[in-house]
Amino acid sequence: MEEKIFTLLNEQINKEFQSAYIYLDFYNFFEEKSLDGFSKWYKDQANEEMGHAWRFINYLHDKDQQINLAPIEHNSQKYSSVKEILEKGLKHEQYISDCIRTIYAQANDVKDFETMNFLNYFLSEQIEEEVNARNLIAKYNFVGESGVLGMNGLLQTSTDHEG
Repeated sequence: MEEKIFTLLNEQINKEFQSAYIYLDFYNFFEEKSLDGFSKWYKDQANEEMGHAWRFINYLHDKDQQINLAPIEHNSQKYSSVKEILEKGLKHEQYISDCIRTIYAQANDVKDFETMNFLNYFLSEQIEEEVNARNLIAKYNFVGESGVLGMNGLLQTSTDHEG
């Protein structure tokens, strides 16, 4: 495996774990507000990101590469509103989409077809993640702060994270 591809894939492991931390931070905000539907949504989101990290780890092991785990850089933050979290969630998913596309482009440059094939899952997954994040924002914008409890109820029964 080309060194540049290995480095990007290995860094992506850390980004996926960092994503889980971000979503756990969102989860904590909603738990503290007793919005259990939102907290369930972000707990599921955090678990999904952990699963993504494992996919990258397993792929690198399958390619006989040594994993280099780096510290996860994250400081819990204070959030002022539901909308702030929803917008941060979308922005973060867009960032992860850009990271995946960068790895894909590099793999294409060196004709690493196996890595490109592996990343196809993540390209599709990121479309879904961004759609879900945009839909949450659209629903919030439609109902406003007064509709948060209704959204909370919908998220309690959401199956968007079930595979």
